[in-house]
Amino acid sequence: MPSKFYTTFLFLLLSIAAIAQDSSRVNQLNEVTVTANKGPQKASETGKVVTILSNAYLQQNSGKSIASILNQQTGLTVIGAENNRGTVPSVIMRGATSGNALILVDGLSVSDASQSNNSFDLNFITPDQVERIEILRGSQSTLYGSNAVAGVINIITRKSGDKKFAAGLNGSFGSYRDFQGNVNVHGNIQRFSYLVNYKHEQSDGFSDAYDSTHKANFDKDGFRQNAVFAKLGLSAGSRWNFQYLLNWNDYHHDLDEGGYQDDKDYTGASKYLLNGVSSEYRFKNGSWHVLYSYQRTNRKVVNDSSFLVPGAYAKFDSTLFQANTHQVETYVNWDVTSQIRLIGGAAYTRSNMKQQDYLQSSYNPSPDTTTLSPDSSHTSQTSLYASILLHNLGGFNLELGGRFNYHSLYGNNQTISLNPSFLINNHHKIFVNISSAYSVPSLYQLYTNNYGNTGLKPETTTSYEVGYQASVAHNRLDFRITNFWRDTRDLIIFFYDPATMASQYRNANKQKAYGAELEASWLITKGLVLTTNYTVVDGRITISQNNKDTSYYNLYRIPKFAMNATLGYQATPALYLSATYKYVGERFEATVPMGDYYTLDLYGEYKFGNLLKIFAGFRNITDYQYFDISGYNSRRFNFTTGITVNL
Repeated sequence: MPSKFYTTFLFLLLSIAAIAQDSSRVNQLNEVTVTANKGPQKASETGKVVTILSNAYLQQNSGKSIASILNQQTGLTVIGAENNRGTVPSVIMRGATSGNALILVDGLSVSDASQSNNSFDLNFITPDQVERIEILRGSQSTLYGSNAVAGVINIITRKSGDKKFAAGLNGSFGSYRDFQGNVNVHGNIQRFSYLVNYKHEQSDGFSDAYDSTHKANFDKDGFRQNAVFAKLGLSAGSRWNFQYLLNWNDYHHDLDEGGYQDDKDYTGASKYLLNGVSSEYRFKNGSWHVLYSYQRTNRKVVNDSSFLVPGAYAKFDSTLFQANTHQVETYVNWDVTSQIRLIGGAAYTRSNMKQQDYLQSSYNPSPDTTTLSPDSSHTSQTSLYASILLHNLGGFNLELGGRFNYHSLYGNNQTISLNPSFLINNHHKIFVNISSAYSVPSLYQLYTNNYGNTGLKPETTTSYEVGYQASVAHNRLDFRITNFWRDTRDLIIFFYDPATMASQYRNANKQKAYGAELEASWLITKGLVLTTNYTVVDGRITISQNNKDTSYYNLYRIPKFAMNATLGYQATPALYLSATYKYVGERFEATVPMGDYYTLDLYGEYKFGNLLKIFAGFRNITDYQYFDISGYNSRRFNFTTGITVNL
């Protein structure tokens, strides 16, 4: 489409001319990251690729979900982020499969052990809870374990503030009769801090399934959610801090029978509970940390019999998934000297899953019930890891680390990481990363009825990165360019045998992914900033069939090229305006092309001091029709307008 091409080309020329980054979007060399090496560290002293989404940036995206915000970031594709509410977003980083980007909440690993790939449902996190987000790209299994194959996303929640008592509330209304209301109280009383947040959302939604005939009158698929978030802190003396974290979430949503297929009584419900306890003890030259978390997920899908799609096999079908995960970790950060830091720790994880299905067939009067017990579907793993960081050596920095992992089913595996970087005049940095990573099979892949395979091996990868980052022209121009390669062995795939019509999860031989990233922005003049990012990714999988290796392109629904650009203007201290352009290149479902697309968004906010903010966001203003998943609708033109009050 010429219009999409020329618009993208225009943004490309502007951005290349700028080659810069905005302090609210891309981590500058003087920023501090806590995710890169499990402790505060200047970005200039690590060669890892970190992007920090500050609180200011999140505030300038009010009205968007966490999935939508992440979908604008370098190297990230969040499939389903702009689909109907209740769609579980799939976070894809650098072309890796879903579930290979580890999600953290305040450093606690979060996941759903009942999902096919252990992935975490981002619907369980609302932006109102979040202080900042750190995105760490590249293999990170040495410090973070399984699933950190392509990177780590650490969602850092809000602080309680300095007042003894404060409160806040916000409300918004938008397209599809979507209403959100949020209220919180927070404060500090001597050594005790607290933050409690409640959120309610309900939406009429739109049809999940796409009506290709435009005549079938598909019904709307609604959504309603209640969520409670709490964070309590206690200081025991000047050295010891304790924190308790609670995230409880309950949402219900309507579903459709499948792509292009309506269903008026197909519903889903998801309940999630996270209890997390952490402790930090600070000694003279370091700190000792202990973390424990318990996660429980309940998902239920019910397809009632009052509305039958012609030819449907199921007259009534109810499926329940339950998962429980316990995790405990302890580690030490120790500055041996001003130039040497040691990190060492141990972690233990245990998960189990229950699956129960009740099926009443249209062709058989007897119901069919299958049950997978948590007593027979569980795994555990124990890890030991250590890393040494050398920094401030005349601009030279180095990380060298390793991890040993023992899994209750498949046994042992190990990882290593080597990450040298060199800082020149505090304005230019070159870096190289060589690291290995792994992803353990999920409980679903191991045990689920009909498809499970307890003989699965873990996916193992070796990754390479090389890049250059700079901050020049009195910090008005900043940029980072990264090239990456990733070789994966024993990739877990869903295999279908046409001869026997049997399906099972299996290990493929290998997969390769490679690409490049550019993060840039331009401080044009005071208050006016153009930010942009580009991602190019490609990949192939190799499997053995009939004693021959067969290779083919396998980046499922992932664009080979993606771009995001935002022109933001802080017109006055109170008024902020922005326009965001997104371009997504050609994608494929198997060998079927899905086409490219673009969206254009507008946003504005006005602040009345620190007390009140009003905002409005208008997304996909050209009403462009596109599909992230074939047969399922994405949002056309939509808007959100709201108000935030701080007391």
